[in-house]
This record gives sequence, C-alpha cells and structure tokens, in this order.
Amino acid sequence: MSIFLDSLWVWIGLTIAVAAVGYFVYQYDPRGRTLGIAAGSTVLVFALGLILYYGVDTDRKSISRMLNHLASELEQDDLEGVLSFISPKAEGTRGIARLYMGNYHLTSAKFRNLKFEVNQLISPPQAKVSFLAVVYWKTKHPTSDGFAIDTPQFQTVRFDIELEKTNNRSWVVTDKCDFDYRLQP
Repeated sequence: MSIFLDSLWVWIGLTIAVAAVGYFVYQYDPRGRTLGIAAGSTVLVFALGLILYYGVDTDRKSISRMLNHLASELEQDDLEGVLSFISPKAEGTRGIARLYMGNYHLTSAKFRNLKFEVNQLISPPQAKVSFLAVVYWKTKHPTSDGFAIDTPQFQTVRFDIELEKTNNRSWVVTDKCDFDYRLQP
C-alpha cells in the first residue's frame, strides 16, 4: 500500500495505463462516445495520485525530510540546529555531534541508499535506519599536532541509526548511532 503513497512514478504509470486503455476502447467505439469517459478517467486517476502522494505523510517521507533538514543544518554549521534532531536523552550522540562539529565543517552533506524498518507496535515508535552519507568536509582550525585541511575533502560514511518518534510526530536520533567513515569512495 505504501508504494502508492511514496512514489509518484506509480501514479504516472497508472495514468498512462488508464489513458492507453481508454484510447484502445475509443478506437473501437463506432460512435466515439467513450472519449470523454477515457479523458475523465485519466484525469481522475492522475488527480487521485497527486492528492495521495502530496497529501499523505508516510514514515519514509517523514524520515527523508528529517534527514534532509539535518543535512542542511550540518552544512550551515549550526550546532543547535543539529542537536534539535537528536533526542535530549541521547547524551552520547549529542557529545559526538559537539566533538565533530567543533573540529570539522561539512561544506556538503547528502544521503543516499536509505533503508529503514519502522516498529509502530512499541511506544514510542522507533525506526532502524541505514544510509550512506556523502560529505565534503574541512577542518575548522589546526589540531594540537598541526593537522589542518582548508580545501573540502570527499568522504562516504555508512550510518546505522535508530530513530524515535516524538509526541509531535517528528523523528529524533537516539543513542543507537553507529557510523563507519573508513569506506572507500
């Protein structure tokens, strides 16, 4: 069922199929009375698809939106904005965010290969999420041993995190946040 809510391409395909069937029926209608029905059905299917796609918020859309906002806050180097996406109970994850954001600036942060599994049967609902983050980073200031990079460097990072749904139906990162930045580009 969620494929009808998460993908606009499904509705475009259904619209094309309804239009093709309508055209086929119209071709074999000697009086040509089915053209209006075929056109109306095509418009109706496409309108229904648009309403369902844009009108129903699914977990996939909500999690993707949260990750996009989080990436935007990282690119803006806004520590408080980033911490707003991390649960107040997740002190370990908040500490890691403070540490890395104090030393590095992400000039670009994007995610891909989003996979998730939502468990709505527990309270609060939780989601296990994995994705690849593609980032460009540079150091903010030289470290104690003189390490500094002024030009953005490319890095791919694998994340396996657990999200928790809040009372206002948004998602926050918990302390179950594993990442591996030693991947080969």
